[in-house]
Amino acid sequence: MNRLLPRLAFIAAVLAAAGFFAYSGWRDYASQTLTETAEYKAPDIPYTPTPEIVVERMLDAARLDRGDLLYDLGSGDGRILIKAALTYGVKAEGYELDPDLVERSRAAARAAGLDEKVTILRRDILTLDLSDADVVTLSLSRDLNRKLVPQLLALKPGARIVSHDHAVGDYVPDKLIRFAPEVQGGREHLIYVYTVPLRTGDDATAVDRPAKAGINFVPTPEPVAEEMLGLARIMPHETVYDLGSGDGRILIAAAAEYGAKAVGYEIDARLVEESRKRIAAAGLADRVEVREGNLFEADLSQADVVTLYLSPTMNAKLLPQFDAMKPGSRILSHDFDIPGIKHQTVVKVTPGGAYKRERTIYLWTTPLERVAN
Repeated sequence: MNRLLPRLAFIAAVLAAAGFFAYSGWRDYASQTLTETAEYKAPDIPYTPTPEIVVERMLDAARLDRGDLLYDLGSGDGRILIKAALTYGVKAEGYELDPDLVERSRAAARAAGLDEKVTILRRDILTLDLSDADVVTLSLSRDLNRKLVPQLLALKPGARIVSHDHAVGDYVPDKLIRFAPEVQGGREHLIYVYTVPLRTGDDATAVDRPAKAGINFVPTPEPVAEEMLGLARIMPHETVYDLGSGDGRILIAAAAEYGAKAVGYEIDARLVEESRKRIAAAGLADRVEVREGNLFEADLSQADVVTLYLSPTMNAKLLPQFDAMKPGSRILSHDFDIPGIKHQTVVKVTPGGAYKRERTIYLWTTPLERVAN
């Protein structure tokens, strides 16, 4: 009997230990299971995969180092995470609400042998603490990006934010990259690149093409240019300014078809030279002038019509110059609105040919009318 007691005590201790470890394991499992099976809202926007070529450009723009931690918000099928881990060797975490996409992306990461590099969790991105991230990638919407601003502002200094197609609030990007319309079936893609702390104010957007240009050159399709000029109701005695005039096509059309004088501002010396040759070949050197310079320094007070194909951020920065234009002048923008300004007319154009995407033309007449907040 006396020998039995120590044996029973030993068995009890073993069972207790087993029970503890079983509980501990169950607790960890339960925590994960409860997290995975918690009630979640439906995704805010439908899933649209980011084209592979855009993924490559986004990651290149992020300036990734091997020791970086990347968060992809709304990670979809995991393509950004997998590409970042395979190509740059970084750790990558994805956050996605759709359970089917979570499982699909986890399977893809496993198949790529990236279990130790890539983590995908089902989470509401608006609840995340992003403070550990070195890079955050987004392919969401303007509204969601704006809602994420408080979390993005909490990122550590030097962290990078790379957003596909949509700006982050009213902050000024370090770089804005735009793909030509022939890429990916004719749709253009914007990539906004930011560094924390985010910048506000009138700082010029950094270059993606030569010296202090705000955006890389993508030509306006001829049918869109024609529609813009027709919508402007140009008279022969008027002067048209094209800001970011590229190869000079809008200037040439304004002078040749409407008899107007035309002035272009272009910062890329190569494009300035090319457009001047085209103007001379068309016999329009007496009516068309191309100035090599920063469009933010243009005096628009003599302009009757201003044409733009820039970005919402750059359009907004031009507001002081627009306000100096004489009453009744017209401003026309290809694809991009002027934030905070009520437009007068919106026209849709489908250029056809290689340009498959429908385009939008916005028209304003000065003085500009602010939209009440």
